[in-house]
Amino acid sequence: MILKYDLVRDEEKGKLPYLDNMLNIIDEKECEKVERKLSACRAVELLESKKLQKLPLDEKTLKYIHKTLFQDIYPWAGTFRSCNITKGSSTFFNVDFLDYGLKEFFCNLQKDDFLQGLTRTEFVDLFSYYSNELNFLHPFREGNGRTKKIFMSELAKRAGFEVDYSKITHSQLRSAEIAAFGVYNDDGTIMRSMYQLKKIYNDNIVSIKDISAPQTKTIEELINRLLWIYDRESQVNWMSNHASKLDGEKDVKSLLQTKDGREKLKTYLGCAKSGVKPQKVVNLIDEIILKLNCIEKPKSQDLEY
Repeated sequence: MILKYDLVRDEEKGKLPYLDNMLNIIDEKECEKVERKLSACRAVELLESKKLQKLPLDEKTLKYIHKTLFQDIYPWAGTFRSCNITKGSSTFFNVDFLDYGLKEFFCNLQKDDFLQGLTRTEFVDLFSYYSNELNFLHPFREGNGRTKKIFMSELAKRAGFEVDYSKITHSQLRSAEIAAFGVYNDDGTIMRSMYQLKKIYNDNIVSIKDISAPQTKTIEELINRLLWIYDRESQVNWMSNHASKLDGEKDVKSLLQTKDGREKLKTYLGCAKSGVKPQKVVNLIDEIILKLNCIEKPKSQDLEY
């Protein structure tokens, strides 16, 4: 089948207002209208078939979801993009490093045990983080939002939670994602805020089964858990050369042995208090910081919980 898109010279394709499609629709709005109807029907079929429940949460499944949704209109359905994408003021993950970015995303998700065994508060924070990361990766040329919702919904269900996307408007989610993605200030610096995104998910995520979060026994485990969940960026930078987050507990234990190390921990914990946090989490962090301030001769066992 010869598409009208195929007849356009390669150097001119980037200027076209429409995407190559199997229906040869060249009107952008018409293509979007048809695409939404077809993908909605396929989404219902996919969810009713329950095939998704049997698949691992990996790159292949992400491609499978996209292929299923857009198989009726896009010849490239189910394949990752081969070009850079910019929407408004947002430039998504560079295509040259997309394979690496996706591998890192799924590797981290696996390290986090696919968000299993978390309290609702912890789950909302990590779910917001991964939702934002997948949005930044934007692995497909079109249809990223719909694919992401189905993938993230399945992730939530397996962890014992449910996301009610029907109560989240497109404009609400888009505004929150733009803020989390990063907005340029007048001086050229980027200001990122996860506040809106975390609030949206906090208001629309419910537990669907009893969750038994693993109990922490020592101050090392507790601090590492708080930092890993509530200050992911600092923790990732801190542990960039480590194979697993379990090594973070060794680092915490090491930092507890020196005054400079304890000051670094207090700084990280202070950062972890920002954003949408329940008061009990803030109180716990404050309690730990207070105990760190009281340490004269470090004895981590004296801080056991």
